[in-house]
Amino acid sequence: MKIFLPKEIGFCNGVSSAIDKALSLNGQAYCLGQIVHNRDVTAQLTERGIIFVENIDDVSDGATLLIRAHGVGKYIYDIAAQRNIKIVDATCPSVKAIQKKAYDYHKNGYKIVLIGDAKHPEIIGINGWCDNSAVIFDGKGKLTLDDCEKALVMFQTTFDSRFFEKSLQNIVTYGLKTLEVFNTICYNTLQRQNYAQMLSSRCDLAIVVGDSNSSNTTRLYEIASQNCRAILTDGSACDFDLNNCKNVCILAGASTPNELCKGVLSNIMENAKDTVSVETVESEVTSAEQKTMNKDEAMLAKAVSDMKEHKYKLGQKVKCRVVLVSDDGVYVSIPSSKKEAFIPNSELCAEGDCQEVKKTLETDSVLECAVISVEKGITLSKKVIDERYKDDALVAGIKEGNEFSCLMTRVGKECITGKLGSYTVIVHASQIKIGYVKNLDAYIGKTLRLVVSGADKVDDNKHVIFASQKTILLAEKKAREDEFWDNIEVGEIVEGKVLRFASFGAFVSVRGFDCLAHTSDLSWEHVKGPSDVLEIGQTYEFVVLALDREKNRVSLGYKQLQPEPWKVAEEKFPIGAVVTGKVARILPFGAFVELDSHIDGLLHVSNVSWEWLEDINKALKIGDEIEVQIMEFDAENKRITLSRKALLPRPEGVESNTSEE
Repeated sequence: MKIFLPKEIGFCNGVSSAIDKALSLNGQAYCLGQIVHNRDVTAQLTERGIIFVENIDDVSDGATLLIRAHGVGKYIYDIAAQRNIKIVDATCPSVKAIQKKAYDYHKNGYKIVLIGDAKHPEIIGINGWCDNSAVIFDGKGKLTLDDCEKALVMFQTTFDSRFFEKSLQNIVTYGLKTLEVFNTICYNTLQRQNYAQMLSSRCDLAIVVGDSNSSNTTRLYEIASQNCRAILTDGSACDFDLNNCKNVCILAGASTPNELCKGVLSNIMENAKDTVSVETVESEVTSAEQKTMNKDEAMLAKAVSDMKEHKYKLGQKVKCRVVLVSDDGVYVSIPSSKKEAFIPNSELCAEGDCQEVKKTLETDSVLECAVISVEKGITLSKKVIDERYKDDALVAGIKEGNEFSCLMTRVGKECITGKLGSYTVIVHASQIKIGYVKNLDAYIGKTLRLVVSGADKVDDNKHVIFASQKTILLAEKKAREDEFWDNIEVGEIVEGKVLRFASFGAFVSVRGFDCLAHTSDLSWEHVKGPSDVLEIGQTYEFVVLALDREKNRVSLGYKQLQPEPWKVAEEKFPIGAVVTGKVARILPFGAFVELDSHIDGLLHVSNVSWEWLEDINKALKIGDEIEVQIMEFDAENKRITLSRKALLPRPEGVESNTSEE
């Protein structure tokens, strides 16, 4: 078996520098979050007196605070200065450079776009250097930039380089004058990802050593998994299945200590069943990286070229500046377009006199319009935007708890969204209905009834409303339940629609409330299940047998409203009546005769004839139809005594066979 090792393994320079700074601290110090995503490193530093906290509020005034390799937002430095907290900055130099770009470009009016994981501490920290205003994009789907003139795009240092090009292609720009893109994926990350791609394609098994919380480690695992069987291990367990493995590679994230990799290698060599050879492999990243850079430059050049030939779409929203107010309308200029656009008088306002609107316009006045035609020049409409935003007047009432409606148009991450005027309405999956929503796409194109739980759910700066339909549905459900419980009582006869069956009974909807009719309360006769008596979807009358408001349970009865067979039989078969019945079964002491459906009477052997019978089977057989007389009727115990001999003439010399029974 052959084991391939990258030439560069263990901590990257940024991580190594951060850990050195942590180890150099004397006495107690704090660190915001794990210094790197590795449990072993965290445990060692804890033993050295480093206290890991998640919030700067947990750091004592005047204490020492270590800034981890992922970096933090600018506000952490500001708070530290106010509270006399000493900063030991271990931020990775690559991350530091991205933070500075975000800060400088944001000050110059650029929209900052960060491509990466929104929950990763590095991205959160960088966002803190541009007033948390960055657009964070995972590179998937589509990102539309239509509300800015300048934008800067940067990447998380551990972003998967395989998706660099695709993520840029997924960014759509409208009306953008300037777009700057920096490939800020760390060189060390590129190098390790190249190792993962190169070595896993040669091997039967790839062992990735590192912490599962580490972004760059999991990225290596994802790359290797595309080419061969891969295992992610933190080094604590090294019992790997090496059967049928001729070639194995060991990969490690930038936050993985070299000792862990050596431990894994040593364990494999000790437990291998055949001869093991180890080969250290040189990286091919230099040439590959150069190809990638050349490809990126060509792609970016094409993007700039496409921007210059930008074509506007019907309905697209644009910001424009007034150039000239004429009798027919208003001429305006649009960013990134060399041609002027025109707003006809009929498209200046939704209501009122357009001349009054014109009086308010000056040269360079900024208007927000929609494209309504691109034939023979660009024609815009301010009226369309005014109509689109008129619902903004509803926001004040929404903050106070007023219900509103919104058409859902897009699926987001665990949510669906729609537009209400200039506001984006976000409804989390858990707030759509009572219960779990499996398919969010099913709600696209549907109008939801919504409400917010408080004014804090409306962000006027970002024009976002976080709303809930579930809150309305729960309130209405409670109102229906209160109405139901306040107007129902035991013994009441109600109509109910059969919803579904269970082995123990039928669930019935009564006034919109689910009730249970137990199988034993469906029929006076024995039935196998509720389907023997009821049909799903049909409506029947039931009687309320029991109520339990605390447990939300209602018991219904169906048989109680049906004639009880034995009471009917008591009227139908009075004592002394002569009736015809069929022998249903025979026992040594007598025969049971079926008089009616599920109504049997007992013909005792002594009442079959005036003569003594040793074996009743000699006189009767199952299925015989015989005439009998009702001798006794006990409805309470459901017993009927019959006699056949009472209908037969008594033979001479026979007085009774009772003494012989």
